[in-house]
Amino acid sequence: MKLAVLVSSGGAAFEQVARIVRHDGVDFTVITDRGCGAEVVAGRVNAKHIRIEERDRKLFSSKVAAALQDLRVNNILLFFDRLVSSELFDSVDTFNIHPAALPAFKGLRGVEDAYEAKARLLGCSLHRVDQSVDGGELVSQIACGADPQWPLSRWQKRAYLMKVYCGLVWVNQAIHIKAPDTPVNASHGLPEGWMASFRELQALEAETVV
Repeated sequence: MKLAVLVSSGGAAFEQVARIVRHDGVDFTVITDRGCGAEVVAGRVNAKHIRIEERDRKLFSSKVAAALQDLRVNNILLFFDRLVSSELFDSVDTFNIHPAALPAFKGLRGVEDAYEAKARLLGCSLHRVDQSVDGGELVSQIACGADPQWPLSRWQKRAYLMKVYCGLVWVNQAIHIKAPDTPVNASHGLPEGWMASFRELQALEAETVV
């Protein structure tokens, strides 16, 4: 199964997703718009890499869509700090992971806004990308408790783990028939091997979010 990720950061969450599903026949392509840590990650997980340097949003989205069509990839997940346009999301299935329980705390500072609001719940949402900002159809959500007294760094660590989890949900739904709806923080039909690896990651980070 061919899947793509569009990344503009270090790619830590994607790297964990790729490692957890590495025995399940997923062929990843990593697309970046600048030099970033995700390019190094692509090499570590044996993923293809394409860099598309284009500042104009529509032209960039068109070039990404064209690259995906050339590769025969029709499903992409964003770990991206720029907006994309319909030239991309009207051409291929496009998903985003937002580090908040949408519709709360939309925008690029989901974790920081929840922290500043002294929220008691930290969420993460997998949703389709459309013309809105974080307003596309929800695919999956998870949530865990949060303490306003914790440092922001702990909130960010928990958000990172939830991004990994939502990334696994995205892969699972791309390579399998969509599982029946499940409650928040259920396994979402993920393979037990993936869940075991995710629990190991939580233990390594000394945090439990699922």
